[in-house]
Amino acid sequence: MKMKAIKNNYAYVLKSIKKDKSLKPITENLENKTYIISGATRGIGLNIAKKLAKAKANVVILGKTQKPHKILQGTISSAAEDVRKYAKTSNCTGIPCDIRETEQIDDVIDQTIKTYGKIDGVVLNASALCLNNTLNQSEKEIKLMNAVNINGTYYFGQKCLQKMYKNDQGHMLIIAPPIDMLYTDEWWLNHFYYSMSKFNMSLMAKFWNKEFSNIAINTLWPRTTINTAPVQNILGGDEMVKISRTTDIMGDAARQIFLSDPHKCNGKNFIDDEVLASLDVDTEKYRVNENTKEKDLMPDFFC
Repeated sequence: MKMKAIKNNYAYVLKSIKKDKSLKPITENLENKTYIISGATRGIGLNIAKKLAKAKANVVILGKTQKPHKILQGTISSAAEDVRKYAKTSNCTGIPCDIRETEQIDDVIDQTIKTYGKIDGVVLNASALCLNNTLNQSEKEIKLMNAVNINGTYYFGQKCLQKMYKNDQGHMLIIAPPIDMLYTDEWWLNHFYYSMSKFNMSLMAKFWNKEFSNIAINTLWPRTTINTAPVQNILGGDEMVKISRTTDIMGDAARQIFLSDPHKCNGKNFIDDEVLASLDVDTEKYRVNENTKEKDLMPDFFC
């Protein structure tokens, strides 16, 4: 189902924010740190992997696609090669993984420890998107979103938390909307199960943060639509892509979160442009179309 891209009078314009001092970097790079990123064959996950690898981290990327797809770009092998070329590093491992399969997750954890010795952080990015209202949502779609967004995310997060808790340190970032976006009724009501599954991911961050005092756990979400496969193929096509931002804004925001002090930068629900504006980064450079004004960017559907 494609959604018509429309100009929105309430599109967010970042004029002034209260800077979050917890985002101040405490290190110049992530050397000797190891991060696992799910859903990293393409899009936001792949960009986060590139930016962490560029910051000298060891990166393990996960994705389902092993053979070229007729619509979707890349495979997990080509994505790992893209990361290595971008960051000019050999410290990127691509592992085929469907987070619905617990045995595959267990293998990822074992391979990561065997290759890099530890897990310092994880990005829970993989999600399934099936947009429909309650009367028309199919059983197949419900099962898929439940298996990926809820059960898969929980099990993968749990296994990483077990290792990081044992090491008495770690940083988890979940790509999920802030809970206060729960009140955006128009989107919530028309796409109930997808929205509910994403807010489940948000709640994982909220309650894991209370449970694990030695691990920094935050969420990150985009202010606007991002030029990804779902936006191109499901939501609005080329028209919506033109009024979106690039994946670089999410990659740069995630990197800055990981560069911060995990004892202070913890329990936060971050929005990508607010992270970067707190560090005086000009967000205008992230527009897909440089001729699109900031006020004409398409707000993310949870905003």
